[in-house]
Amino acid sequence: MAWDETGLSGLQAQLAHEMLSRVTAFTFGPEVRLVRGVVASPDRPGTGRVVLWDGQRLDSSVAFDVPLTDTQGGNIPSEDLAAALRGVTTDCSEREIEAAPRDAFGIPVIDASAPVPAFVAEPRFTVPDALHAAAAVFSLPPEPEEPPELRLRGFLLLDRTRCRLYLDTPESQDAPPFGIDLPLQDEKGSVTVGATALHTALPVLLLGELDRMRKDVQDPYCHTVHDLADWLTGN
Repeated sequence: MAWDETGLSGLQAQLAHEMLSRVTAFTFGPEVRLVRGVVASPDRPGTGRVVLWDGQRLDSSVAFDVPLTDTQGGNIPSEDLAAALRGVTTDCSEREIEAAPRDAFGIPVIDASAPVPAFVAEPRFTVPDALHAAAAVFSLPPEPEEPPELRLRGFLLLDRTRCRLYLDTPESQDAPPFGIDLPLQDEKGSVTVGATALHTALPVLLLGELDRMRKDVQDPYCHTVHDLADWLTGN
């Protein structure tokens, strides 16, 4: 089967969507941890149990019990739980794992009921968290019911403070995408993950305002690049 450029751009968008889910792989010290399973904790109502492993040895598995609601009974966003869990796994020592009780499969279970609320009260996001949040705003579901106004064709971390998203519109057909540069840290240097307002505002900016933000740079992955850092921060 021969694909035309329009069809290939759709496949590229689906690849970006699929790879985006891999951006925030769980880290455990110098190692990478993958998700082995997600279940409900059998002895802690309102608690989810996430089982992580190294992707090679099942005996490397460690389970973490995380609360699904906060102290006021409100739900904790799954993105916050995932970010908090990455912090918990990094801080967890081998001694804690060895001393932890085992479940029916012999997997050590760490109680993360205290660290998660602490994270919610004072979030500690990482650069991968921020990259994921920025790109996910424009990421397509596998089979969208309606074409979105803007579609994510790709993304690239430029450095620890900025990312570039490659976007197009339904009218783009087989044209190259355009790039937008977004900040991943605030003026104090803290990692931020809030770019959802951009999804609503950017189609309006495309009507003319975006040209004012065009950067004089060459990028082989897009036809133009626009810097939205000042616009997002109000500078």
